Amino acid sequence: MKCLLLAAGAGRRLRAEGPSEPKPLVRLLGLPLLERAILTAKQAGCEEFYVVLGCEGERIRNHLGDGRRLGVRLRFLYNPQWERGNGTSVLAAREALQEPFLLLMSDHLLDPSVIRSLREAHQRGALEEADVVVAVDRRPPEGLDLEDATKVRLEGDRVVEIGKCLAPYDAIDMGAFLCSPQMFAALEQTQDDGSLTAGVRRLAQKDRAKALDLSGTFWFDVDTPQARKAAERALLKQLAKPTDGPVSRYLNRPISMQLTRWLVNTSITPNQLSVFSFLLAALGAITMALPGYLPLALGGLLAQISSILDGCDGEVARLKFQGSDFGGWFDAVLDRYADALLVSGLAVHASLVQGGIAPWLWGLAALSGVLLNSYTADKYDAFLKKRLAEGKRPLRLGRDVRLFLVFLGALLNVPLATLGALAVLSHGEIVRRVLLLARNTHSGQR
Repeated sequence: MKCLLLAAGAGRRLRAEGPSEPKPLVRLLGLPLLERAILTAKQAGCEEFYVVLGCEGERIRNHLGDGRRLGVRLRFLYNPQWERGNGTSVLAAREALQEPFLLLMSDHLLDPSVIRSLREAHQRGALEEADVVVAVDRRPPEGLDLEDATKVRLEGDRVVEIGKCLAPYDAIDMGAFLCSPQMFAALEQTQDDGSLTAGVRRLAQKDRAKALDLSGTFWFDVDTPQARKAAERALLKQLAKPTDGPVSRYLNRPISMQLTRWLVNTSITPNQLSVFSFLLAALGAITMALPGYLPLALGGLLAQISSILDGCDGEVARLKFQGSDFGGWFDAVLDRYADALLVSGLAVHASLVQGGIAPWLWGLAALSGVLLNSYTADKYDAFLKKRLAEGKRPLRLGRDVRLFLVFLGALLNVPLATLGALAVLSHGEIVRRVLLLARNTHSGQR
């Protein structure tokens, strides 16, 4: 399905406090708003885009090129009447789009699921009963400028009224639409107004406007400097994973997100961050293997810093749409090597202090437990996500907890006890996962 993106406005309110770029090129956590909109839609399955330009259009077109850099096909349309309203920008595409299309705003952040939901609505035949389907949210995100937001009044899934000054209202327009070509006719009939809202209102009066309730799905309208800051906070908050363990949730993730806020504005790639995190862990392992308390404590500290940085690669990848199957696999491989080195370094230090065979036996038990713990994580996390969807949060003891235990054990100068704790914790967690999954899956099935 083709996607129409509006990027013609001047964005005077957003640029009032300094940004010199056209609004679609204003950067938010490492990417221009328009690029983020395109890549979001691409992630949702869109490949062909019509971008309507107006204010500083050539500058925007020169920045994007033909779309190959982003892995999509871009076609540009110009709206000489862009100052009259966003409805005139939609009308600029009436000759190019003769079939149903998606309509998005370049200054709206959306979760890809919003666009996928609209595409699925089209597949279900939503445009047989309507000429526009409006994505709406009954519980708008915190920090959204509700005074400037477009409100929607509903009767069931019918849009009966829409406008910024509407009261009372039932939901907020999310800035994403599924349209039939009849949208152009409605906009032509409301040219005196010039707004997209007027066209949707016209269709609503004909009972040809439906709402798709996507309440609770992430989205944000970036229209002012204050909204830009709120959008950054909201987007960073989305980086937390539902499967984060307790150390990651309360310690690592808050720190890594602040580092990521800076890293996204550099040319550092997620794979480079994975390698750097691994090198820090390897350095920590080598340092811990040296005699003396200071190297042990320093090595443990490096292990914990590595654990924090291990979250940055995935965060940068998600924020800049640089994730890949290889990147995830490569990071997992490096993590396993790092875990093995850290346990080995701890065992070497314990043997220097303790002597005998005990450090090596506990080291072997810890190493096997750590590696098997990681091996069982994939199936357990799939189960965990199902439980989270049911409103439950089962315990997850993963890599964040193990590396924090290494850090604490090194800091407290108890390397042998730390190896024992790692062994007991890791193997105990594996047994717990096996029993839990056995109780919650169909018996006799593999």
